[in-house]
Amino acid sequence: MILFALLINLLPQDYVNLLMSEKYEAAAEYCKKMMGEKPGYKWLLELGDLYYDKLDEPLKAQQVYQEILDKYPQKDGWVYYRLGLVLESQEDYLGAAKTYEIVATRFRKSPLDSFALAGVERCFKKNYQDTAAIVDGYRITRLELDERIAKQSPFAKRDEKAMLDQMILERLLYKEGLKNNVKAMPEYKNMIKQSREKLLLEEVRAVNVIAKADPTDNELRAYYNRNKSNYKVQKEVRGREIVVESESLALFLQDSLRKDINSFDTLAKLYSTAPTKHGGGEMGIIIPGSKPKEVEEQLFKIKLNVISDIIKIEDGKYGLYMVYDRKPERLRTFDEVKNQVEAAVRAEKTQKIEAKFLKDLKSKAKVEIHKENFFHDSMPVNKDSLVVALINGRPVYYIDVEFKNASQPIFAKMDISKPEEFEKVLESYIEEQLQLEVAEQNKYYLYEGFFTKFNDAVRRSLEQGLYTKIVIEGTSVDSAEVRQYYKDHIEDMKVAETIRCKEIVVNSKNEALKIRNELAKYYGERKSIIPFFNKKAHVSDLTMFDSLVKVYSVASTKQRNGDVGILRKGTRPKEFEDVAWKLKVGELSKVFLVGDSNWTIITKTEHTPATYRSFEEMKAGIEMNLLRQKQRETADQYLKKIREQADIKILLPEPALKEPEEKGEEVKPEE
Repeated sequence: MILFALLINLLPQDYVNLLMSEKYEAAAEYCKKMMGEKPGYKWLLELGDLYYDKLDEPLKAQQVYQEILDKYPQKDGWVYYRLGLVLESQEDYLGAAKTYEIVATRFRKSPLDSFALAGVERCFKKNYQDTAAIVDGYRITRLELDERIAKQSPFAKRDEKAMLDQMILERLLYKEGLKNNVKAMPEYKNMIKQSREKLLLEEVRAVNVIAKADPTDNELRAYYNRNKSNYKVQKEVRGREIVVESESLALFLQDSLRKDINSFDTLAKLYSTAPTKHGGGEMGIIIPGSKPKEVEEQLFKIKLNVISDIIKIEDGKYGLYMVYDRKPERLRTFDEVKNQVEAAVRAEKTQKIEAKFLKDLKSKAKVEIHKENFFHDSMPVNKDSLVVALINGRPVYYIDVEFKNASQPIFAKMDISKPEEFEKVLESYIEEQLQLEVAEQNKYYLYEGFFTKFNDAVRRSLEQGLYTKIVIEGTSVDSAEVRQYYKDHIEDMKVAETIRCKEIVVNSKNEALKIRNELAKYYGERKSIIPFFNKKAHVSDLTMFDSLVKVYSVASTKQRNGDVGILRKGTRPKEFEDVAWKLKVGELSKVFLVGDSNWTIITKTEHTPATYRSFEEMKAGIEMNLLRQKQRETADQYLKKIREQADIKILLPEPALKEPEEKGEEVKPEE
């Protein structure tokens, strides 16, 4: 893509600074002042561009462009193209198509002709006679519907009705956004500003870097010749192996294979100890460095389909090998790797061109860095008014750098309290601002790529702003609702009773009784004919219990010293729970049977009674859930209302019903 005639009349820096500082009303006055001082229509055109791109006043822009066309002869078609954009933005698709057609037929100059043809194509889709739906007089054509469906994943179900419903909803939300003055919302303005800057930066890079990085054939061949070593294909062999533990077995197998080489697969599966045995000894592709040295020497020199000598491997094993395919080292041809070479050269050129482009921008700009206003301990509380740099006389404030850093992905954020990291973020901000100046000077907002993507961004931002205004700002939850919900759902706030135990599990009752007696003796259990003198074992120190777990237990919990974890009722077998839930903390159970053969002894280590989470603990979560529920209801009600109020006509043909197949007369078999 070529930079075109707009570059001839560069805009004054003080005017560009007004644009970059978003002082659009002042910029309009600047244009009017210059119109009185300068001949021609340059500043009248600039005023029209302000109305179109900055002030969002398409009617005024249309009047200005039409006035220029009526008064001044045109040489390059850019005013006609601007008029086409304005008409299209006002949904006058027929008028826009005619204007684009004038540009495409009378002013055949790149890139303007391609932009105009793209505009003709867009308007053709809107002017297409086959209509899928009409929404308050606005047509959604069959071509538009087909295009949206074509953009879906090939795995997605082709559902015309659902896609058309989505397009109808998008149209309704777009008109509702305009009706509710969403464009005046700060949230909308911020989203649009970010989208606009992002798209302009993409256009700057596309025109000044990407388009200039297309490699020539000579560059491709020169790169290939310089980097031939990268395109070498190593020599390789394919073969089979048998690895065994003893030399005598290797000799036996070698003799057998030399008599019948076709038995390699069977013998490998029977005798080999290598991982390849299950595949009949198949090794796959072997390249230098993938096998031990002594093995590789044989593989790359023995004849094809011949059993090798026995090779002793480093780990004391013995190997037999047979190679059935061998390919020498070779250099891949230029045609084979052309796509790879092109990608590498393009990436290399892109990096160099972009670095030079940014370097040139900075060398031509007047940039002053005020390091004294970087972050430091004595900095005043209000940092927002601190000027940290000047770009062509335009101030950069501390808050600009903060916002730039905050808008980065988490992995790219820097600690701007450190001067060196603050300076890096500032450097990046300055580069972006200089590129945005290039976009303003060259009016990249007129480019076809920007126009299409920006219109999508406007629609998305209107939808998001409308949702904020109608749903988020229109719903709230008061404390009484939250408290009432807590009372009504108090059982949902219940925290179940839990216990924690340790267990010893063995397969023999006698062994379990023996272990139980040893534990009872250690933990002071005493039995007497007089019940008063009985004493239960109290497991206060788990050292003894843990040691017996490690020695005797056969359960998987052995690795955790018998700890079964936190238990709720209903999570373990009934025989286990009947004992566990009745025990007190520190009490030692009797021996009991779980299942067919798991003789078990347990002690309870923790008991947490059932309780309820407090209101203060649950308040924030309840409030969030209630708010989301209300927002869903508000959104659903709003969508239903705007659908009911709209005049929607679906013109898709009804799917044809399949006629039932005629059944022939049933023929009964003879008795």
